[in-house]
Amino acid sequence: MPESRWRARTIAIISGMLAALSQPPVSWPLVLIIALPLLFRLWAQSANNARAFWIGWFAGLGYFGATLHWIVEPFLVQPEIFAWMIPFAFSGMAGGMALFWGAGFWTAKRLCPSGWGAPFALTFGITGMEWLRGNILSGFPWSLPGYAWVETPFMQMAAQTGIYGVTLWTVLTGMLLGAAAYTHSFRRRITLLIPVFVLCLLPVANVMLSAESRKANPGAPRIGLVQPNIAQKDKWQPHLREAHLNDLLDKTRTLSARGADVVIWPEAATPYQLDKNTQIRALIAQALKPGAVLLAGGIRVGKNQNIYNSLIAIDSSGDVLDTYDKQHLVPFGEKMPLEPLLSKIGLRAMISLPGGFSTGQARERLMQVGTLPPFVPMICYEAIFPAEVMRRNAQGDWLVHVTNDAWFGKLAGPFQHLVMARVRAIERGLPVARAANTGVSAIIGADGTVLESLPLNEAGTVLAPLPERKTPTFYSRYEDIPFGLAMLLIFAISVSGRSARRHSTGHHA
Repeated sequence: MPESRWRARTIAIISGMLAALSQPPVSWPLVLIIALPLLFRLWAQSANNARAFWIGWFAGLGYFGATLHWIVEPFLVQPEIFAWMIPFAFSGMAGGMALFWGAGFWTAKRLCPSGWGAPFALTFGITGMEWLRGNILSGFPWSLPGYAWVETPFMQMAAQTGIYGVTLWTVLTGMLLGAAAYTHSFRRRITLLIPVFVLCLLPVANVMLSAESRKANPGAPRIGLVQPNIAQKDKWQPHLREAHLNDLLDKTRTLSARGADVVIWPEAATPYQLDKNTQIRALIAQALKPGAVLLAGGIRVGKNQNIYNSLIAIDSSGDVLDTYDKQHLVPFGEKMPLEPLLSKIGLRAMISLPGGFSTGQARERLMQVGTLPPFVPMICYEAIFPAEVMRRNAQGDWLVHVTNDAWFGKLAGPFQHLVMARVRAIERGLPVARAANTGVSAIIGADGTVLESLPLNEAGTVLAPLPERKTPTFYSRYEDIPFGLAMLLIFAISVSGRSARRHSTGHHA
């Protein structure tokens, strides 16, 4: 018995690693046709709630261990200080995220351990826990299964359902396929495959009904993106500050000479306080063409010496037009939770600031700068939270994403982050201008297509007209309300399946 139990757990962790191949940078979504049905089989064979939990936990360990391996990269920026934390950070992240899958498998076993409601129960358990993972405490909705479809037309469903709806669709399809594959009844197999067929038609119908031709945007402002490609270990070196600033100014002059109406620097592009340094703002004014605007990621010191990670708008006269302070800080990166307690055991935030960054005050994110169309700013990590990007029915015409993905390494992290920005574009029907320190900087269309970009770890600039926005999407009007209603329906079907099974058992007895 112990041998078969560990064999099942080994298969679970391999299945999770297989499912991870659906995520960027590999992006093979069809592996889910194997991985998800296999996980359903392992769950169905688990004898009790506890064993179901461990199947889910080991599957999650394989999945998150493979998709989030880049989490070790920030600890290698200053290895002499942080390298000792790598085993704890990696195992803690993968094991901690896997707890959600374990809890989802356990919940499903409690809801409906077998019978026709079982695939719905496991769908409810996994998807519900994925939503919870993205929302409780600080939230971390990275590597959601729905992101697997970003390179396919199926991702256009996000304009109606959001990424959680796409995740629900993905998991439900996989669970129904699993139930159909492992049943011995031909009639029941056909019954299960009918909803699978309907589910596969939904994204096709969505693409056909919601497709909008990509039109030229007459009179659109020309967007310039600067990608300086500064290694994180060099970024804050005092003796390199001036050279880094001169490089940013040179690239800004180049873009201005080519007609850029707005130039965007990445997150924390320079350590200088741009809002207080009139000399540097004068240099910026000289680099911009008349009437143009610079949107620069930078550090801002506010009242009571609070330090903010900000986006600062500066015009061609050198005046500060507006600022946005980051509202969703990265735990352990920008701000240390429970700092008085954790500092006693040697833990501190990656950014060497006393007390870390301060949280920007809650406000409407919409920024109106000069003659530019109103836009919604996102600083780095903020782009991974679909419902936080902007308020429902907000009137922004485009999204601006500034980030420093040097923290995320060179393999998976930057590409996964780019995909999430692309899905935010689809959800809102808005184009995205994305300036990243080391890449990938990109102009993204309202359908999530990357129109212009720079490769990872290459210095340079991008210049392109602002793409046209789409009509307001269903998701931008209702956000996750339809997803919540769909989850209630899945829950009801699960409970009905369990009740029907009990009734059938009692009648047979």
